[in-house]
Amino acid sequence: MHLRGCLNRFVEPRGFPATLFAGPKGLRAFWRAALFLLVLLASFLLVAIAVSLAAHLLGISMKALPGSYTPAFFLLNEMVLLVPALTATAALAYLEAAPVTAYGLTDCARLRRLLQGAAAGLIALSVLVGVLLATGHAILTPGTLPPLAEARYAMEWAATCLLIGFTEEFLFRGYILQTLSRATGFWPAALLTSLVFGALHGQNPGETPVGIFALFAVGLFLCLTIRRTGSLYWAIGFHAAWDYAENFLFGTHDSGITCYGAIMNLNPRGNIYLSGGLTGPEGSILVLAVIAFAALAFRASPGRIPV
Repeated sequence: MHLRGCLNRFVEPRGFPATLFAGPKGLRAFWRAALFLLVLLASFLLVAIAVSLAAHLLGISMKALPGSYTPAFFLLNEMVLLVPALTATAALAYLEAAPVTAYGLTDCARLRRLLQGAAAGLIALSVLVGVLLATGHAILTPGTLPPLAEARYAMEWAATCLLIGFTEEFLFRGYILQTLSRATGFWPAALLTSLVFGALHGQNPGETPVGIFALFAVGLFLCLTIRRTGSLYWAIGFHAAWDYAENFLFGTHDSGITCYGAIMNLNPRGNIYLSGGLTGPEGSILVLAVIAFAALAFRASPGRIPV
C-alpha cells in the first residue's frame, strides 16, 4: 500500500464506529487534525531534546532566561517551533498527496499581500502607541544604541520578526485551520485556533488576562484576513510588522517580554489596564479598539473571497 495520498482514499465504512473515521473523501477532517497534532508534538519533543543535548554539550545553561531577549534568542526559539510545524505539515501533505504550500502559501499575489499586511501592522501598532502617548499612559525615550548598532539590529529584527510571523501563522492558521474548517466550518475553527493562540502566549512572563484576550482577538482578525485573501501572506506581514514595531522601533514590552536592540523605549505609565503595564501595548484594553477598527477597515476593503 502506498502511503502517499492514503488519507484521501475512499474505503467503504462498514457500520458504526467505522463511519466515525472514514467518509466519501477518506479519513475525516477531525482525525486528520488529530494526526497533525500528534506528529507536531512528537517532532517538537525530538527538537527540544536535540536542543537540550546541544546546549549540554556546549555548556550552555537552559535554566536562566535572559533579562532582555535578543534577535538570536528569538531565532532559536522560533526554529524550535518552525521545524515541527514544517515536519507535521509536510507529513500530512504527503499523506494527502498535496504540496506543503497548499495550506495557505499558494498565492500569485504573495509579495503584494505580504507588503500590504506589513504596512497595516506597522500602522496599527503605531496608532496604538500614539494613543498611549496622547493619553499619558506611556512615555517614549530615545534608545542608547550607536548608529552602527541600530543598523545592525534593524536588519536582525526584520529577519527575526519575519520568521516569527511566518512560523506562528503557518503553525496556528495553516494546515490545522484549513483541516478543522472542513470538520466544523471556518469560524468555529477560527475561534478554536485563536483560543489556543492566546492561551499559549499566556506562558510568557508578564502576560495578563487582558493580553491573552487581546491575542485571541488578534488571532480572529488574522483569520478574517485569511478567509478574505485565501492565503497566509497578509497575516504573516501584519504579524511580522506588528512585532517589529514593538521589538525594534518603539522598544515596548512584547507579551511581557523585554527585547534588546530598540531605537526607542516605550515605558508604561498609570493604570495598567490602559497602559498595558509590563505586558506591553497588547496588555492595554485600547488594543481591542485598534484591532476592531483594523478588522472593520479590512472587511470594507476589496477581497477575493467574500466573508
